[in-house]
Amino acid sequence: MNASRLAVAVAVALGAASACGLSGGALAAASCPDPIPIVLTTPLSSGLALLGIQARNGMQVAVDEINDRGGVGGHKLALSVEDTPDATSAINALNRLVEKKPVVAYSSMISPQVFAQADVMRKSALPFLVGATNAKIVDQGIANLFRISVHDGQLAAFAPRYVVETLGAKRPAIIAVADDYGLGASKGFQEAFAQLHVSPVAVESYAPSDKDMTAQLLDIADKKADVVLVWGRPGDVTLVLKQMRQLGLSMPRIGNTSVVAATTLNNLTEDEADGVMAIGGMIPQGVDSDTARRLAARALEKFKVPADNFTVSYYDSVFLLKKIIENVGCDAAAIRTELAATKGWKGTLINYTADSKRDLAHTVGVYRMKGKTPVLISTLTETGI
Repeated sequence: MNASRLAVAVAVALGAASACGLSGGALAAASCPDPIPIVLTTPLSSGLALLGIQARNGMQVAVDEINDRGGVGGHKLALSVEDTPDATSAINALNRLVEKKPVVAYSSMISPQVFAQADVMRKSALPFLVGATNAKIVDQGIANLFRISVHDGQLAAFAPRYVVETLGAKRPAIIAVADDYGLGASKGFQEAFAQLHVSPVAVESYAPSDKDMTAQLLDIADKKADVVLVWGRPGDVTLVLKQMRQLGLSMPRIGNTSVVAATTLNNLTEDEADGVMAIGGMIPQGVDSDTARRLAARALEKFKVPADNFTVSYYDSVFLLKKIIENVGCDAAAIRTELAATKGWKGTLINYTADSKRDLAHTVGVYRMKGKTPVLISTLTETGI
């Protein structure tokens, strides 16, 4: 069909749709399955469940809200979720869910699981959305893989810059859990401090199973650190903060979002938590936003779990998907193109823009604990996006 005939055909189709009272969103979604299937693999059991359920919670709240408001162009969304307690189960679960022919597939924030799923993603035309925080997740040559949360590479740059340029620290120290996550962050911090012409006075680590970090903390105190970066997961971060309080270490303490995780705060006293800072993905608590408060309330009411940064990013991504489907329908290639073209899309707490690596999130929050309540004191955004 030549260009003029194609234009006439499109005009006729649009005119017919208009005559039938179909909106643009309904017209685009007309070719979609009903309901529109989306799938998620995430840990719902094992030690990773605390993080994994946040993805499920955010997506389910979004799906419920969208369906209650009439769906996507008149079509309901249907979310299928499979538990992935480890990497092997993550591969098998994604294979099963891809066979259901979803419109979009989601995976979790657990980087080893997403790395394990890479071949499945590479062989599929589906758009894949993940929250995994390892910076290299998007460097695997998977053109249909998009990340919806901030990653460790961003935090490795943000945190040292904030410590030096805003807090004025000259003698920073680092203590991190000795696994891929913590040691990778520690290495990134050291490189970022070097670029700022500052050398950490102490670089400490501890095994994930360690219960006593006294020796490392005393070394930090002996070297007269003026700020400490504490990087780990909720259980071990809780121990570090408790032991710092017991040792009387009062220098500023800055951690990742594990500091403001519900399990961390549940296991700290008001005194142990007060004044501690966190840099990471935006959380709905402590933010002056009606939308964020509503999301936090709905997630807590439905799942009895306080919302975190992953709740927010997965929630936002479903609404972004709604907008895209209403624009282009359910064709996988068209959805991928729209995701890659995302620019300044307004989410609950941040705007999302796809960069050349298909990272969509570029803003982090800086929080200070008031007792056990996190309060947003600043946001930091990547430049040049």
